[in-house]
Amino acid sequence: MKKRTIFSVMFMLCLVAQEASAFRLRLKVPTGSDSDESSPYTWIIYAVIAIAVLVGLYTYLKQFKTVFRHLGSSFKMDAKTTLSSDQQRKVLLGAAYYVQDKVYMNSLKTGMTSEEREERLDDAWNISNNKNAMNVLGELKVECKKSYFPQIAEAFKLKNQQDIDKYLNDTFVNQSDLLACSKQIERAFKSIGNLVKLGIVRNEDDFVRIGDAGWATSRLVYVARMCLESKFINEAEFWQFVDVADEMAHQSLTSWEDFGKSYIIGLCLWGASGYEVKHQVREVNKLLEDPKSPWKTFPFGK
Repeated sequence: MKKRTIFSVMFMLCLVAQEASAFRLRLKVPTGSDSDESSPYTWIIYAVIAIAVLVGLYTYLKQFKTVFRHLGSSFKMDAKTTLSSDQQRKVLLGAAYYVQDKVYMNSLKTGMTSEEREERLDDAWNISNNKNAMNVLGELKVECKKSYFPQIAEAFKLKNQQDIDKYLNDTFVNQSDLLACSKQIERAFKSIGNLVKLGIVRNEDDFVRIGDAGWATSRLVYVARMCLESKFINEAEFWQFVDVADEMAHQSLTSWEDFGKSYIIGLCLWGASGYEVKHQVREVNKLLEDPKSPWKTFPFGK
């Protein structure tokens, strides 16, 4: 919206400059004449050009800031954070996203420009106000508590597609749940070989043991943080969502290593491409292995 407004203003300025130039010609003021320097229409054109340049600089300055931010360290820590150590630990549940975006990892502020943050919320999550922010965050909270891993574990045992279909039909009454679970089972079988190759899991039992809680809770914390900074939710609401994520992550996971692997498993079940999974594995390994990573500084346990 802001970009459209700015470009509309620039377009109007161009029309003003064009009209001033045309009016000058209608007056038949010769170019290069002595009156050229003092003509008010000349100054109008100069002023319009200057304003257009300033508007352009303002429009792209924040984009330059985003580019420069991505050139910095992967682990951006806010030295002036007001959060306690335990609050920072909770916020770090979203670190798999922060390391990609090169944002602050341990504070309420991200360091994103407002345009970048709000555009991402709107484009990726359809969030532009408190109402749809609460709706989306509510759905993500439900996803943290909902798991098809008991069914995935059974499917790994059954192997045969006909047996799996019969099992799912006997298990689910709700058709949408049946279809969602069936899709995750399909993706689990499709991705297990690649995850073993990448060192994320050893086998199917390991896949089931780790689960996807890291994925669901990471998303909830990440989106809630952007919503807070955009003032779509207040701080009390933010911590309510983060506390749910923290509780659910610790119900099934005991270390940052398993949390990171769980994030990758969830990414696969969500339907990410092989390239995207490989890229995210590198980012998670960076968090797990780099001495400067906050996952090395803050414990996973409460």
